[in-house]
Amino acid sequence: MEMAGETLVVIGAAAWLPLRDVAMWVFAVGVVLMAVGRFAQEPFYLRYAQRDPKELTMRRLYHQRVFGMVALVLAAVVMWLPTGFYSGLYVGPTSWLVLFVIFVVIEVYTIFRISSVEKK
Repeated sequence: MEMAGETLVVIGAAAWLPLRDVAMWVFAVGVVLMAVGRFAQEPFYLRYAQRDPKELTMRRLYHQRVFGMVALVLAAVVMWLPTGFYSGLYVGPTSWLVLFVIFVVIEVYTIFRISSVEKK
């Protein structure tokens, strides 16, 4: 389910410029599938004993991935907002990209760090 959500998120982000209305729906459905798929899994830090030094690192990486998912959900919300000012902040047509880039950076970092920690 998470992989299908990731695929829809990438398709929705890539198709945003030419097909904005369809892309918003594809992106939103992808975010929902990805969030449900990710949070339905058992946290990967539970594979280690509490006294294992890897456990603390894996727990931190898991929490960073949760923060990334929050950024992705907020990106989907901002994508649906009309252009204008909200509480003094200007939301333009591409403001969702900032939150999406934050999600991508966190996701790439945690994927490489998790595989590095598991190899040790």
